[in-house]
Amino acid sequence: MKPQKNFVLLTILILSLSAMLMAIPSGVLAANPSTPEFSVAYVDHSYDVPITHWTTTDPYTGAQVTHSSGGEHVDNRTIDVTIKNQPFTPYQDSTTSNQIVNLYYNIRSKGHFEDWSGASARGQSRVQAYASATTVVSFNIGYWDVPQGGQIDFQVQAVFSYVNSTYSGSCFTGSQTIVVGQSGWSNTQTLTIGDPIPPSPTQEPFWTPNPTVNPTFSPYLPPTSPNPSQIPTETPTQPNILTGVFSGSNWEQTALVVMAVVIACFVIVVVALLRK
Repeated sequence: MKPQKNFVLLTILILSLSAMLMAIPSGVLAANPSTPEFSVAYVDHSYDVPITHWTTTDPYTGAQVTHSSGGEHVDNRTIDVTIKNQPFTPYQDSTTSNQIVNLYYNIRSKGHFEDWSGASARGQSRVQAYASATTVVSFNIGYWDVPQGGQIDFQVQAVFSYVNSTYSGSCFTGSQTIVVGQSGWSNTQTLTIGDPIPPSPTQEPFWTPNPTVNPTFSPYLPPTSPNPSQIPTETPTQPNILTGVFSGSNWEQTALVVMAVVIACFVIVVVALLRK
C-alpha cells in the first residue's frame, strides 16, 4: 500500500508544480526595469561670457599688443527632462558571452494635439543613466519650432541592453544593440512653452555652460556633460528581486518569489509524508 501512496503523492507534486509554472504570467521570469518617473521643464541656462584681456609682445617691434575676447550673451534656453534613476549596477550577463548590461533611457515627444502613432520621431534613444540620483537630458529649444503657449508631450522608457560588436579577424565590421529587458512607456508629461525658469541648484550640477567635450546625446543638443565634482556620490545597487518584492514596486517579481516559497513548502510537506 505504501508504494501506491508514494506514487499518488509524487503524481500530485508533479501536477501541482506544472500548474504553478503555467500560472506564472508571461514576462515574470524576465528581468525588466521599472517604468521611469520623470519631470520636464523649460529652463533658461543662458549665460554671459566675461570679457578677457591679455597682451602680447610684437616679435618684430617689441610693442605691447592688447587683445580681448568674450563679452557676449549666450542664449541657451532648453527643455530639461529629469529622470529618477532606479537601483541598478552594470553587470555581466552570463547568457550573452559576459557582455556588460547597462541601464539606458529612450525619450520621445510629440505635439500635444497629435497621436503617438502619427507623431514625428523627436527625442533621444540610448541615453545611459548617470551614477547618481537622477539623469538629466537637455534639448535646445530650437529642436522644436514651438510658439509661445504651445504644448509638447513627453514619455520615457527604461531599457537594459548592451552593444554586441562583430569583427572579421581584427577588423571591426559593425555593432548591434541587444535589449535584455525593457519597461513600457511612462505616463505622459505635458510641457507648455512660456517664460523659462532659472536653473535650480539641483539642476545646475548636470550642466556645463562651456564644456570642452562634444555633445553627449544628440546633434540637436547643446554641449553638455555632468560635473563629476558636483554629482552625488550615491551608487545604485544591482537589480535584486527582493528589492521589488519588499518595496511592492514590481508585482511580477513578487509573484515569482511567492510562487517559489509555496513550491518549497509543498515539497517539504510531501517529503515529510513520504518518510512516514
